Amino acid sequence: MTTPVLGAHTFGFAWDCVAEEAIAQLADAGYRTVQLMATPPHFDPWRQDAARTRRIGALIERYGLSLLALDLASSDINLASPSPHVVDFAVASYEATIERAAELGARWICVGSGRRHALLAKANDRLMVSFREAFARIHDKATHAGIPIILENHPQGLLASAADIVRFLADEGYADMPVIYDVANAIAIGEDPVEGLRTLWPRLGIVHLSDSPKGQWRHDPIGSGEIDFAAIGAELKQRSYGGRIVLEILSERPLQDIGEGAAALQRQGLAFTRDS
Repeated sequence: MTTPVLGAHTFGFAWDCVAEEAIAQLADAGYRTVQLMATPPHFDPWRQDAARTRRIGALIERYGLSLLALDLASSDINLASPSPHVVDFAVASYEATIERAAELGARWICVGSGRRHALLAKANDRLMVSFREAFARIHDKATHAGIPIILENHPQGLLASAADIVRFLADEGYADMPVIYDVANAIAIGEDPVEGLRTLWPRLGIVHLSDSPKGQWRHDPIGSGEIDFAAIGAELKQRSYGGRIVLEILSERPLQDIGEGAAALQRQGLAFTRDS
């Protein structure tokens, strides 16, 4: 039977320690698959730093790690802004992050869908024009760099739901692009994560797991919210999902909560390996 690989995200460490320290903590705890949050003070994607690249590269080699993807913080950028200057900055930010991803040997660059207008729904069709053009520019850069895009659902984005993502990728001709499905992001918009997994199958490259109360946007420790991980695990098992599961938990003790979350998931029947 195909078994998914468990990994951990450095997002929970982003304000407390630099990327090298977070990666080392996760590696020492036995994780061999890592996703990196690219935001200062944790990791600055806008700044090329050969010495830092060597340090992180040495960690990856020493521990035999797989660096899945680099993520930009959604609070820093907006690919769907009505302002061309804002969009240009966002595209340039992704281009810099693609360069850092190539330097570090990451498998993917994670891209979100820009921010929809929360109060004026009729503006979103026009914002989609900005996003579509910006996304194409990023896709061109990523293709030339040899770092494929992986698209993530986001509750504030134009592509918030699984159906939105499927429709966009089909309409724009991105037939082979994989997707990160974040179950907490899905819960934030009232989407059933199990239905979302079914909708996105077989595009799933990474499944992000954290907990949240229904209707809220949180990335809390596993077991502290209302997400049905047993149902999610059953769906992944039924479909023989062999991709990556990444714990993306924001808390005051991210390493401990990631470890306890992994144990809680196993108790609920979600099987995985930590081999990269």
